[in-house]
Amino acid sequence: MSSIFFEQWFPPETSRITDATYSCNSQSIFVGFDDGSVAILASSTLTLRCRISSTAYLPNNPNARVHPLVIAAHPHEADQFALGLSDGGVCVLEPLESEGKWGTSPPLENGAGPSGTAPGAASTDDQAQR
Repeated sequence: MSSIFFEQWFPPETSRITDATYSCNSQSIFVGFDDGSVAILASSTLTLRCRISSTAYLPNNPNARVHPLVIAAHPHEADQFALGLSDGGVCVLEPLESEGKWGTSPPLENGAGPSGTAPGAASTDDQAQR
């Protein structure tokens, strides 16, 4: 049996991949790293759509080294996925409603430019309970 090589992608040298999975529509690949960040790649070209810092979904605790161990794609929502974290927590991520999907800019309203807020993820996980 032979395999066919399609595309190749290398993570940043400072972090290692802990897990990765395809979205339910196979258009994206969600990749978790040991530094806590998550990358969303276009599956057809392996180009980076966006990278989510751990500070977007975890409370700021410099002493904790929490990172995704497992990534699970939602079975029906292509841009939603869950992270199983090294501290036992679970965090569900999806793009901000104004963005619509990963790696797109929010639409301009009344000719105004982007707001001063940094792009990030809306988390359905209640971090205060952790």
